[in-house]
Amino acid sequence: MRDCVFVGNRRFVLEELIKKNWNLTVFVVKGTHLERDFNSGMFENVPFQTVASKSELLEHLSLISFDLLISNGCPFILPVEKLPLAKYVNIHPSYLPDLKGCDPVIGAVLLRRDAGATCHIMDSGIDTGDIISQTKIPYTEDLDVTTLYQLSFLAEIEVFHEACRLGFKAKGAQVSTPESLYFNRKAEHQHLSQSDTNDFMLQKVKAFNNKSIGCSFKSENVEYKVFRASKVCNPYLTRHVMKFEENTVALSYENSIVFNRHGEVIRFEEVTQKDNIPLLVNQKLFGV
Repeated sequence: MRDCVFVGNRRFVLEELIKKNWNLTVFVVKGTHLERDFNSGMFENVPFQTVASKSELLEHLSLISFDLLISNGCPFILPVEKLPLAKYVNIHPSYLPDLKGCDPVIGAVLLRRDAGATCHIMDSGIDTGDIISQTKIPYTEDLDVTTLYQLSFLAEIEVFHEACRLGFKAKGAQVSTPESLYFNRKAEHQHLSQSDTNDFMLQKVKAFNNKSIGCSFKSENVEYKVFRASKVCNPYLTRHVMKFEENTVALSYENSIVFNRHGEVIRFEEVTQKDNIPLLVNQKLFGV
């Protein structure tokens, strides 16, 4: 029977790991969805410890014996060459070597790239170790980030089971190409600006449409958030909206606005503002 350590911030691989009936030690990253899941009683019979820092985790690891450590959403780069002798693997939500880094699911939507999941050996780099198992999620235009997160969780379960079947033995090294990207989100990725093309603006909204984030934009020095955006082509609507100046609210209704921009009609839906300040017809957008 394996002595296994799990370190992470999400529950889906952990749920499958629990079914293995291995000797399991669970470290949950503090302040994450997984900690809330444990505190809500989702894992009633599974003991766990929260960790808030790399040094705290390393101290815990130095005090226990294990032959396998599985990282799944651990934000700390572990010095595996200095840790107790064991197999260290990471389950990363991208089709490595593409989209290394902290935010691969967001990057896949924002940059229109294939997604997936990879189980790989941990080494001294960031998401660079030899590949054990992986699966690809092809990019399609109908994917937004909330949907892709769910698909990524399924893909992580898939590569975990395949890695188990293979005994966590690597199949080969990662082969990076000039096209392989490293992606961490930046503040400007979440903000809609005057310089964005229409297509990139809509892609930003798709990449940040989970309820905890959204994309921000300004109108007359007030910041708003939007969670859905699309182009509209109805001819009657287009004739009406095109009577207005560019980047000016032409319709405002039920937390939605419609405006024209660069010769196209754009609709924002699920628009919010922390003080519930409405967007009105004839109001200028994007700081204009």
